[in-house]
Amino acid sequence: MNQKQTLNLHVLIRTLLLVTGVATTLLLNTACSTAPTHPGLVSAQQNTSLPALVPVRRFVANVDAFGGFVISPNGQRLLWSQTVGTDVGLAVRDVAQDISNAVKFPTGNQGRGGGFYTWLADNRHIVYGKDPIGDENVQFWVLDAQTGSFSPWLVTPWRGSRSLYLGRGVQGSGRFFFANNQRDKSTFDLYEANAQDRSVKEIARSDGTVVAWIMGQDRQLAARTRRLGKSDNADAVLELRQADGSWRALKTYNGLDSYWVNRIDVAANKAWVMSNVGRDKTALLEVNLVTGAEKLIGSHDAVDLSNAVFANNQNGASAPVGYIAEPGLPTITYLDSQLEQDVQAAVRKALAAGLIKEPPVIARPSVFSDNNQSMIVRAAGYFDSAELLVQRSSGDVARLNSFNADAQQLLAKQEPFSFKASDGRMLHGYIIRPRGVQGAAPMVLNIHGGPTARDHWSPAGFNSLQLMANRGYAVMQINYRGSSGYGREHIWAGAREYYGRMQKDMAEAVQWAIDQGIADPQRLAVMGGSFGGFSTLAQLIQKPHDYRCGINIVGVANWPRAIESFPPYWSYSRLYTNRMYGDINKPEELAQMVANSPITHIDKITVPLLVVHGANDVRVIKQDSDDVVAALQKLGRPVEYMVFNDEGHSISKWRNRLALSRKIEDALAACLGGRSNGFDLYELMPQ
Repeated sequence: MNQKQTLNLHVLIRTLLLVTGVATTLLLNTACSTAPTHPGLVSAQQNTSLPALVPVRRFVANVDAFGGFVISPNGQRLLWSQTVGTDVGLAVRDVAQDISNAVKFPTGNQGRGGGFYTWLADNRHIVYGKDPIGDENVQFWVLDAQTGSFSPWLVTPWRGSRSLYLGRGVQGSGRFFFANNQRDKSTFDLYEANAQDRSVKEIARSDGTVVAWIMGQDRQLAARTRRLGKSDNADAVLELRQADGSWRALKTYNGLDSYWVNRIDVAANKAWVMSNVGRDKTALLEVNLVTGAEKLIGSHDAVDLSNAVFANNQNGASAPVGYIAEPGLPTITYLDSQLEQDVQAAVRKALAAGLIKEPPVIARPSVFSDNNQSMIVRAAGYFDSAELLVQRSSGDVARLNSFNADAQQLLAKQEPFSFKASDGRMLHGYIIRPRGVQGAAPMVLNIHGGPTARDHWSPAGFNSLQLMANRGYAVMQINYRGSSGYGREHIWAGAREYYGRMQKDMAEAVQWAIDQGIADPQRLAVMGGSFGGFSTLAQLIQKPHDYRCGINIVGVANWPRAIESFPPYWSYSRLYTNRMYGDINKPEELAQMVANSPITHIDKITVPLLVVHGANDVRVIKQDSDDVVAALQKLGRPVEYMVFNDEGHSISKWRNRLALSRKIEDALAACLGGRSNGFDLYELMPQ
């Protein structure tokens, strides 16, 4: 948002305050921040070593923020996300124009399942996804960026269905491909949409076993992944589409293996696949489509590869140009030496010109034009995440997003750490230590969901982790066993241990922070979402530490009910859930799942608990949180409940995130003794 729009937004808020007759009182309240009570923070404040207290709104509703740039296929136009009016929107401009010439589109918040947007191959139309109410039934919209007016086409008007973007059509066309489950909620059919005549047609229909449709580099259906039957124990197969429309099996593998096609080039008879078949760590392979022979392209000894990097297939060059791994800090390994030289030269030029202020931890190309001569390079450092437009032929470099000049004074580094668990397993995570605090600080254990997900390193931006650090807390994230990213053995070491050894890993990570002098053992809190919310409840029940409070966001409280309530299109995941949690159809395993459910032991939670849920959650239904809150209220325990009626499995709309962040800020101040900035003016922002 430009300076004039920002000023207008503040004028709107001030006018609203004056009209309601409460301006003086509320403006005084904004100055009534809560001082810290934790001794270490009190001392730091007296020594003026604490950074300035940043308003919550900057972490969740920064009206000047913009980013996520995508270059058009012809390299001449840019698309990005930014504030439009009082909500999120999209904006476009020509590469040669200044950002003040941008045309803005008020698309609104795109929701948990949304957030996706890209150019179509005609360099004119944009497709974007929205999950309006958080139920993950993503809809696709197309807008014409050339007209400058906002009259989007709703491509998928089918209520209660979920869509998945698969790729754009041939060069110059307004076509794109997507999968949708409106015909059968348990599986996805393949469709083609055409923005130029606003038509949609079915391309292929699932027989109920298709897990993924795969488009080739010629923008035609090339392959599919499906289960060999509908049973829980079915293997999977990658099949190639033949000229006559039939299918030929290329690779059959266990249903618990990972074998995902990143790119397939039928003309070259090659595919590039991320696979852990026959190995522990996921690696990048080149596969011969005729013989099925596999060649190792890249791997890492300690971790799975995060992803492969591809340019566009000019002159038939479809092969990956690099791959990324994250053993601690992220790394990129280039497979194209010229590209590596071009990226390094662009970074040197950006540093010399002051476009970036520190040598990046990682610099990687993210989007290429069709001819690969224009690219966007994301250069991430400890305190900056720059998006650079690079013209490879001329060497010109321009910064696209804004630089937070005060980040180094207000925010704190996120650093990787590792330690050996009591049974000898090496565990990895990330820690943020609050600026200006000497010695042990109050600490929040922030537990990721999944459990087959992982925490990643990130620059110190204005996000929820840094909000807590700015308030004076150390923030810990731990990739406990069961997390992805560290090989299949690390995942399955967590099987049936979700209430046992996994929880011990988290507790031992906290103990590590105590032993290192990072965390004050008398001032600990635990929080998390989804599986992290379940783990929050489990930690408060098991009490391995003296947690003073907890924050449970969309957490599982009743495992049998959670698994029975999974959406129909998750049916292929039953093999995974049976191994990780147990089979609800086997009485002895069902009984163990009940015993491992927090609702069974809810009377053991005695400290203050904040419970948060989106009413439209399809992954963990709201009843789990209802039951936790009702049980604790009946016991007379301190519990608060926030329900967002327009959200689902995460809280994504900025007004809701502002309300939630304010509640978390005050809850942590009460139990850990950190700072709170108090009432935020943006809490009065109208819908």
